[in-house]
Amino acid sequence: MSLLLLACIIGVIAVAGCMETSGGLEVPAPEATPTAHATYSSTGPQPSFSTIVTAPEKHYRTDTSCYWVVTGTVTNTGTVPGRNVVVRFMLIDDETGMIRSTETILIPRFQAGETKIFTVDPLPGDPDRQYRAEIAVTRDIP
Repeated sequence: MSLLLLACIIGVIAVAGCMETSGGLEVPAPEATPTAHATYSSTGPQPSFSTIVTAPEKHYRTDTSCYWVVTGTVTNTGTVPGRNVVVRFMLIDDETGMIRSTETILIPRFQAGETKIFTVDPLPGDPDRQYRAEIAVTRDIP
């Protein structure tokens, strides 16, 4: 019995450094301070984008499948260029609100005041569904 107790004590000591508590009380380190998360906020002028998108137009292929065509306009309304601008066209099902298909365009440098017009096709969709189009624009922090 004492040999079993000794083996258990040695086992507890051996794995004590490897154990982790999950939900138990934590004892804070002396003079612990709350963790601060650093966020980067650029000061000064920033690029800003406005978008306009047309209603999707349905087109049929010879095999009777269909696809949708969308035209969108993106303008950098800011005073500085945007770097690595990503324009994402989305075809969204009106009934479910789910994104049916997307098309992504990368623009390495989008000048201040510049306007770009894109026509995106084919965006696959079902012929018996109704869709709307949306554009999302993201960019690198200058």
